[in-house]
Amino acid sequence: MNNYIKLNEDRWNNVKNDYTEPLTHEELEEVRNNPISVALTVGKKAPKEWFEKANGKKILGLACGGGQQGPVFAIKGYDVTIMDFSKSQLQRDDMVAKREGLKINTVQGDMTKPFPFEDETFDIIFNPVSNVYVEDLENIYKEASRVLKKGGLLMVGFMNPWIYMYDADIVWDKPDEELLLKFSIPFNSKELEEEGKITINPEYGYEFSHTLETQIRGQLKNGLAMIDFYESCDKRHRLSRYGNDYIATLH
Repeated sequence: MNNYIKLNEDRWNNVKNDYTEPLTHEELEEVRNNPISVALTVGKKAPKEWFEKANGKKILGLACGGGQQGPVFAIKGYDVTIMDFSKSQLQRDDMVAKREGLKINTVQGDMTKPFPFEDETFDIIFNPVSNVYVEDLENIYKEASRVLKKGGLLMVGFMNPWIYMYDADIVWDKPDEELLLKFSIPFNSKELEEEGKITINPEYGYEFSHTLETQIRGQLKNGLAMIDFYESCDKRHRLSRYGNDYIATLH
C-alpha cells in the first residue's frame, strides 16, 4: 500500500488500547503532587533528571496524543504543544485540557512532512515510541533539529529492532508454538506485503523496525548529540525473557 500513513492514521483514530485511554482527574491530581513521570517506552519512565537539563518549558509532544503525557506536562507548568496525525488522539488531549482547566495546543500533522512550526521554537521535543509507524526517519530528525532551540533537548523512544526477527502473532498470541527466526532486519511490513509474505491487519497497521544506525546516527548527523539513553522491557510477551525490546535516547 503506497499510502501506508493513511492506514496507520485510520488505525489510531479507531483503535482502543493502553495508549488511547486519557488520564483521569484522580490520576492527574496524583501527578500534581509528585515529580514528573512520563513514558517514552513501555516498562520504564523517562528520568526526571532529563527534564531538569532543559533550559526552558516550551515542549512539543511529537506523535504524543491520547490525553496522557500532554496533560502531565501542562499540569507541571510546561507550555505544551501536541502534534499527532490522529484526530481522535488529539481530541483526547483537548478533552482532558477542558476538563482540568489546562492549556494544551493540539496540532494535527504528519511527522514525515515539514513540521508546522518556526525554527528554534521548542526547548524540548518528547517523542514516545511512534517512529515504528514511519518508513523513512530522515525528515523526523531533520525537522526536530530545526524546531529545537539551541541547547534544546530531544527525547525519543523506539523499538529495539531485534524483536522484529520473530513472528508477532506467535510472540503474542501463540505461547505454545516454538519461537523461530523468521524475518531479517530492518523489518519493513510494506515491502513484505508487496512481496506476498505477510498480510497487514488494519488493527495494527504498517510497522518498520529501523536499524540502530538509522535511529542513532540519524539523530547524530542532524546535530543531535546523544547525552544519555536507557533500555526497557515489555514483560507482557515472552521475548522479554531474552532481552530489552525498547530504547530511549536523550539528545
